[in-house]
Amino acid sequence: MRSTLYWLTSIALAAICMKAAATTQADSSVLATADPIFTVTQTDPIRAILLGVGIMAMAYTYHRVWENLSEKKHS
Repeated sequence: MRSTLYWLTSIALAAICMKAAATTQADSSVLATADPIFTVTQTDPIRAILLGVGIMAMAYTYHRVWENLSEKKHS
């Protein structure tokens, strides 16, 4: 049960972060018009997808460490 809850929480966190990364913010658009260095679009979907993949990769890594540590305790 804990594993299922862990993965559901990880997926929800990744989805929330991806949505936040994909939406534009008013403050960033003001910066983009003020300085030519910030002319990169803030709604880059590839960055949002990579953020989600990165969060899930970290979740997988932490889960494997958790399993390995719990196996050592029972040995």
